[in-house]
Amino acid sequence: MKRIGILGGTSYPSTILYYETLNRLYNDKFGAFHSCPILLYSIDYHDIKSNYNDGWDVIPQLLKKELQILLNATPSCVMIANNTLHKAFDLIKHELEINVPVFHIIELTKEYILDKKYKNVLLLGTRYTMESDFFKAPLIEAGINVVIPEEEERIQIQNIQIQLSAGKPVTAEFIDYFEELNQKYGHLDAFILGCTEIPLLYKAMNDVQVNLIDTLQIQCEKAMSVF
Repeated sequence: MKRIGILGGTSYPSTILYYETLNRLYNDKFGAFHSCPILLYSIDYHDIKSNYNDGWDVIPQLLKKELQILLNATPSCVMIANNTLHKAFDLIKHELEINVPVFHIIELTKEYILDKKYKNVLLLGTRYTMESDFFKAPLIEAGINVVIPEEEERIQIQNIQIQLSAGKPVTAEFIDYFEELNQKYGHLDAFILGCTEIPLLYKAMNDVQVNLIDTLQIQCEKAMSVF
């Protein structure tokens, strides 16, 4: 039996969205009462998350340990339900014996942008994702111009992301702020939702006038290819 392996809990609200999205896509594909076969390994995120600022010497090995547990359960493919942790995955993937597809969120995003022929995109995510190179560099190398919000905007986006990742509902204030971003950067070809909590916010918005590159959705759609 084929089963999608998810490393989740990073954060738990976005992991719920992964579960919902995969089941919706699977039922759309097979109909009737079908629900998606999933191996969800939901980790305790604290040790990894608390090291994001200055612990990148330990994060890769923490991720390796957790991924090995998921791989030992013999999934048909693997998804890491977090954008930032793909940086750590790239540092330790050669140390793991991986015999199934790993649907890499950054590579899939790059392929999607190139297929759509987008040239100029806005990257939204955590401050770490927006300010470091692990997400931007592969896109830039492929000829894509990646724009990031201004510093004050990055701080506010981070503040909202923290609240969403803690399970706080989307508020009118959150929506109003992102609608301002939509207006300011709407001249660009598309917005990358480079954080798995930001799709929760955009799903609560009405009449979005910008093209969205939902990395979570792209990853889940690719996972359907195993069936």
